[in-house]
Amino acid sequence: MADETKTPEQAHVDGFVRDGFEKVRDAFRASLEDGSDIGSSVAVYYEGELVVNLWGGWIEKEAGLKWREDTMPCVYSSTKSPSALVIAHLVDRGLLDYNEKISKYWPEFGQNGKEDITLETYITNKAGLSGNDEPLSIRLMLDDPKKFGELLAKQKPLWEPGTKHGYHPMTFALYLDQIVRRVDPEGRSLAQYFQEEMAGPFDIEFYIGLPKELYYRAPRSFMLPNADILEMMKKMQGDPEITKVVNETFTDVLTMNNPYIREVPVGSAFGHGTTASLAKFHGILANGGVHNGKRLLSEEAIQRQLELKSYGKEVVYGMEYMFSLGTMVVASMDDTQPPVFSFGHGGFGGQMVIADPTHKVGFAYASNHLNLDIENERRWKNLYDVVYECVYKIKNITAKRSFFQTYAKMKAAQDA
Repeated sequence: MADETKTPEQAHVDGFVRDGFEKVRDAFRASLEDGSDIGSSVAVYYEGELVVNLWGGWIEKEAGLKWREDTMPCVYSSTKSPSALVIAHLVDRGLLDYNEKISKYWPEFGQNGKEDITLETYITNKAGLSGNDEPLSIRLMLDDPKKFGELLAKQKPLWEPGTKHGYHPMTFALYLDQIVRRVDPEGRSLAQYFQEEMAGPFDIEFYIGLPKELYYRAPRSFMLPNADILEMMKKMQGDPEITKVVNETFTDVLTMNNPYIREVPVGSAFGHGTTASLAKFHGILANGGVHNGKRLLSEEAIQRQLELKSYGKEVVYGMEYMFSLGTMVVASMDDTQPPVFSFGHGGFGGQMVIADPTHKVGFAYASNHLNLDIENERRWKNLYDVVYECVYKIKNITAKRSFFQTYAKMKAAQDA
């Protein structure tokens, strides 16, 4: 990926905000003008309506490309949220059960210590399948999915399933894809199922794997030059042996500006779409799962995503995020009230999607300018905070709101 230097100047900002959300536009413009953001987009649904849809700054300054309404960035691991909800959709239909062993649906999976792994154990990052002992090319998933599935099925867990949790950066949706292919009556991939059953019927322009005819709308990714990568890696202290296997599993996943990689339908990281569509998807889920009389997901399925399943330091990178049934969980507290959860997923470089059923907010932020210093990533967080300033004012809520991404910080606030 290429580097691009920030050059603060008069910001290009376009789009709209509804009455009551003007502060979001002000904050977005400020981040572009002070140089903390180069180019990005943010969108918000509130109570089923699009209330914020903003884009601005540069896609690629040297080429004279400004961010557009139809820009479709790669959102990396934020793709895991739609992928996890494909599984929830299949559970709704009775085609999957979180409590069943995966080997019931995929007999070849039940080998090398994986015989008793349930769908819930896997989707909550506890199965020990974060990496593969044999390095793989991600292209094989597209070129020969059957062979790819055979290689995945042979893998031994990297730890005893169910005893620990560890992030599955790439493998997460690769195993899920193989399961979907076997239980869907039409034999579709996870990406195809999402497109035909969830995205298409709701006019959601988001693709798992970028269609060739849409390449012109997908911006190249650039690394922000602000992060000390060595210092960042020192903070990512997982189990060294596990981390090594995970980091060496795939030989080609970091070449995301390569169109032949972008087209691979990897539900862990290769999702492309407009920010407004991602906000719409999560906004529907935040608003009861129904949009214009059509149901996307059952209320029971949505409530299950608010159940905390994995938390504390995970063994791959030593991160402390909270997880539910495949989605990442975040928490908020009003003054001394108990915490309430929202779900979605963060993505490499500072992407974020969140569904908040408590306040009926769907949020999405995306940028092609990637910040590796995740702990100090403020672009989406600042905007997210301002969104809730607006929502609380509309709802006449005067309580002080606190936001948490880790269980430890949430618990400390509760105990204070």
